[in-house]
Amino acid sequence: MIERLRRAAADVLSRPALYWSIAVLFGLQRLFWTVVAPRRYDAEGMWEGAHAYLTNPSHMYDAAADYLARVHIIAPPGGIDAFVSPPPVALLAVTIAWLPRSAGAQAWTLIDAAALVLALGLLYRVLATRDRVARPAFWLAAAYFPPLFADVSAGQRGGVLLALAMVSVWFERGRPALAGALGGVAAAIKYFPAAMIIGPRPSHRIRYALVLFAVLVLVTAATFVPLGVGGTLFYYQHVLVPSLGSHNPDCAYDSVRTLFMRTIGGEPFAVPSATGYEIVSSPFHLAGLALFLSYASALAFGGGAAWAAWRSGWNAAYGMSLGFALGALIPNEVWPYQWLPLLPIALILLVRAVERRRKVTLALLCVFMLGFLRQPCELFFPNLWTIAGIGIFVLALWENQLFRPEPRASMGE
Repeated sequence: MIERLRRAAADVLSRPALYWSIAVLFGLQRLFWTVVAPRRYDAEGMWEGAHAYLTNPSHMYDAAADYLARVHIIAPPGGIDAFVSPPPVALLAVTIAWLPRSAGAQAWTLIDAAALVLALGLLYRVLATRDRVARPAFWLAAAYFPPLFADVSAGQRGGVLLALAMVSVWFERGRPALAGALGGVAAAIKYFPAAMIIGPRPSHRIRYALVLFAVLVLVTAATFVPLGVGGTLFYYQHVLVPSLGSHNPDCAYDSVRTLFMRTIGGEPFAVPSATGYEIVSSPFHLAGLALFLSYASALAFGGGAAWAAWRSGWNAAYGMSLGFALGALIPNEVWPYQWLPLLPIALILLVRAVERRRKVTLALLCVFMLGFLRQPCELFFPNLWTIAGIGIFVLALWENQLFRPEPRASMGE
């Protein structure tokens, strides 16, 4: 009886239709909640930044600097006082700045969502899996991944960054200079995609890195020109540096740094309570040790990514995705949508584990993915997202041998 039940379960779980059906249901659910979202505060902030860049660039950061000086944290999203991103981000959104604010926010959300679909489609093509279960499993995991939904729902720019990163992966094999240029544009918008230089194959790496950094410098410098020398210095002194030191007790703020600072550093943070939220703190107050561990972990993640890329035989898609994933693990400030950079490496690991029938790897990956099921502010400890994200990344590092080149071309090799 038990054997028959086991066989029946195995038969059901091996049917692609099951995973396609669940993927479609997740996709429809995400689409519904995205459409009915009443406001897109981050998209409105993008509009504000782009509008200020067009109308008064030399003073576009005055409101943000004033808020940071008074409160010492970044302002809530939606207004010009929350816009602390560099000018390339404002230039990115210039196309929507000519629209009314609400229409511009909706237009930007459509742009970001379309970019996400493009990015996932390119990664799916790069993986080129022939496995009948791995194909729907890829789309199921993508449709489920809560940070993806958080990015689109808020009207963030993660989809554009992901698209640029995946196009860079796509061109790495045949046109490394173009791939580096696309990586440079992504790095100008948000600096962390520069870590993708970890991944290109050795014969392409120098060319890729040189072009990436050249484009990064050129795009950044060109977009700062309208601010003038005074406006540029003002941004770095009064906005960028203070924003990097922003220590927000918000439960949605769940970086690796806050994991250590909240557990052993004594940093206060918000948790749900019967009356809303209350501020709590750990009984331990070892702030120096917590800060050391946060910096040490960043070095360990970067070193681990380089080591795993080497151990994989320099599999470009794997190594570049590891570098891109560092954007979720190293920054001091990580909100739910900022865990999106983990998605490519999670999908790559999922597909290869399904192909190789690595049951333990799949089980662990599913457990870590389920760590994102509830939003951080619904959890008794918001940094459960951080633990889940670290788990996915470390598992991907550990399974580097899954990505070694095979006789047939795959994974961008």
